[in-house]
Amino acid sequence: MATKEEAAGENLERMNENLARVEELSQRLISVLSERNPANPTLGGPSQDLFAKAATSYWSEMLENPGRIYERQLEYWGKSVRHFMEAQQQMFQGHGAETAPEDEDDPLKGDKRFSNPLWQTHPFFHYIKHQYALNARAIEEAVQEIDDLDAVEKRRLEYFSRQIIDMMSPTNFLGTNPDALEKAVATEGESLVRGLENLVADLEANNGEMLVRLADDKAFELGGNIATTPGEVVYRNRMMEVIQYAPATEQVHATPIVIFPPWINKFYILDLKAQNSLIKWVTEQGYTLFVVSWVNPDASYADVGMEDYIEEGFLTAIREVKAICGVKQVNAVGYCIAGTTLHLVLALMAKRGDKSVKSATFFTALTDFSEQGEFTPFLQDDFVDGIEAEVAEQGVLRSFIMSRTMSFLRSNDLVYQPAVRSYMMGEAPPAFDLLYWNGDGSN
Repeated sequence: MATKEEAAGENLERMNENLARVEELSQRLISVLSERNPANPTLGGPSQDLFAKAATSYWSEMLENPGRIYERQLEYWGKSVRHFMEAQQQMFQGHGAETAPEDEDDPLKGDKRFSNPLWQTHPFFHYIKHQYALNARAIEEAVQEIDDLDAVEKRRLEYFSRQIIDMMSPTNFLGTNPDALEKAVATEGESLVRGLENLVADLEANNGEMLVRLADDKAFELGGNIATTPGEVVYRNRMMEVIQYAPATEQVHATPIVIFPPWINKFYILDLKAQNSLIKWVTEQGYTLFVVSWVNPDASYADVGMEDYIEEGFLTAIREVKAICGVKQVNAVGYCIAGTTLHLVLALMAKRGDKSVKSATFFTALTDFSEQGEFTPFLQDDFVDGIEAEVAEQGVLRSFIMSRTMSFLRSNDLVYQPAVRSYMMGEAPPAFDLLYWNGDGSN
């Protein structure tokens, strides 16, 4: 057994090693941030006009109906003081894990962010959790009571206020996250050093942009354990490659299928593991299958437009597939933005009298933009202006912007909790094929 002096020496040595790692990581952090080429600032949030309208509406309501505003405020103050007094009482009574009273009125019950028992048993964390829930509810009610914004503005205000609520969760900060604090103590700070290593590595991988790595990229190899259905490239131009997959049956359907995936991500979403590969399944149904793999454009594609995707992508792929199979028609599938574009292609083909498409299938594709769904907060003039300015300067909409936007549609699951696990807990991301694909974006 080591003596006290030997143990102290080992602790000092580990501390010096960690300090050296922190110094090296700090230099790398400064270096990568200095080389950052940020997106147009208008893509970082909505126009201030939205919040100005909301504030004006709120104060107008206060002038017209001050009683209701004061009632809400007094209720908020009362609950805040009560939470503080309950926390003090628990401290004086010495409540711990064995003696803490049952939290009958827990507004965050079932929220996995607050699963650590200390959120229930420790007076400090219990108080922080309840005050956060109270603050969140106060913001939500204030937004709900604004009634003179149009439907789109109200929806946007609800979305961005929710982003503020999610961002300010106490679990996102080291000093108020018991899981991270416990791990830091248990590992003598090693988890925090590993977390800093993860942070620097993510910044370096994304040219200084903060994109949390969601999956272990070392766990997957294209053609190794994902995208393994046998196929070959049978056509290539500046816009795409066409991959042909042979049917896995003796009898073969006469009409081939051609799938057009979205060009904002890679085609192999349809060919992940063998047990959930649509591409493999289609070939097992006796179809000759063709899948388009779009080029990842750079600034040299700045002048490429939708007409190029249609003429050199969709129409060219259909033409080549017909020629390879010796048929007059194909079955076409459009996925996401490629489904929206396939809809345009079909209209153009109808105008031209071209009957090359026997059937068309659409996967998660918008064709009626009167209802924009979850993307409503972003498909407005302020963000569109920002996109146009970004593309004018860079030549393309860089992949990290789209990836970041999509992640914030599920910010707790795809931004904050992965960041906490990686940067505060020092954990490696999971080996999850879908999230690996999600991080493999295109410009």
